[in-house]
Amino acid sequence: MPSSQGPVVEFINRHQIPITRNLLATLYILDIVGSRYLPLVHKYALRFLHLQYYSDQGGSSYYDIGINDAYHVVYWVVLLTFMRAVLMQFLFDPIAKHCFLVLSRKARVRFAEQSWLVVYYCFSFALGLYLYYHLAYWNNIDNIFIGWPHYKMTALFKKYYLISIAFWLHQLVTLNIEERRKDYVQMFFHHIVTCSLVIGSYYYYYNRIGNLILNIMDSVDILLSTAKILKYSSYTRACDAMFGLFVVAWVVLRHGVYNYLFYIAWHRSMELMLGSECVAGIVQKRCWNSYIIDGFLSLLGGLQIISLVWLYMIGKVILKVIRGQNAEDVRSDTEDTDEEVSKPDNSSK
Repeated sequence: MPSSQGPVVEFINRHQIPITRNLLATLYILDIVGSRYLPLVHKYALRFLHLQYYSDQGGSSYYDIGINDAYHVVYWVVLLTFMRAVLMQFLFDPIAKHCFLVLSRKARVRFAEQSWLVVYYCFSFALGLYLYYHLAYWNNIDNIFIGWPHYKMTALFKKYYLISIAFWLHQLVTLNIEERRKDYVQMFFHHIVTCSLVIGSYYYYYNRIGNLILNIMDSVDILLSTAKILKYSSYTRACDAMFGLFVVAWVVLRHGVYNYLFYIAWHRSMELMLGSECVAGIVQKRCWNSYIIDGFLSLLGGLQIISLVWLYMIGKVILKVIRGQNAEDVRSDTEDTDEEVSKPDNSSK
């Protein structure tokens, strides 16, 4: 199949490993050499490699945010792209070929992509849940907004949030450099809205509700990507069972819990953040007004609309399963034919 991308984009896609490897190696070398001979270069290398805006004022140590955090995000975009390409080519593709006997090259690529997503989402969900459990809004939803702006972050929480920003920017990059699929438009808008939410929530210190929403999204996506892996491995019954579990989680979390958080943000956030409104003529670290709140609510609503569109597509798949057909991938390329994913029959597994 001829590439739908331009020559430059196709070159970047085909050389993801050497390009990102060379960028990372250059940065590490500049950090080492700069620490001895080039202090200005070393100063900028540190911004890429380490968290910025550490403070120990007031007897407590914490991290704040600032424009230099963008360096660390760029570093993680490159690192995640490198990790994804390496794991897909040298680990997940061989596993698909030799362990699950996936014959089609396209199916192995899909298998590898979803395996990478399972690895990332499991890491992100586990870390996000750990942070949620150890912070003030565990079992107290009001603390999402009480005391805002929440500008004092631990190193682990700040690292988690910056990696989350980098991951979704990285997803946007890979979506546009790799072969476009039939759901490109939906995925593009989903990634744009998600990037806007994670970046905006970081800047405005709405990181607590951001953590909860990321946990909701990650937990459901683990199940979806696992179902896709089972599909490409031709484990039909296991795929159908995982798909059923995914549907339940999708409805409960993305349309139940998510909309509950949306309701709290819509009806209670202003009440809980009294004292932090924007006041003309006063310099404030962060403040809120109706326009800022409406902007975030619009993005949250937009993400829910996209989820509803996908729920409609999921419903179509459910009808197929009820009629005796197999569950199919509803948020990714569905052009794989039976021959492309063919392998020894595992339909009884």
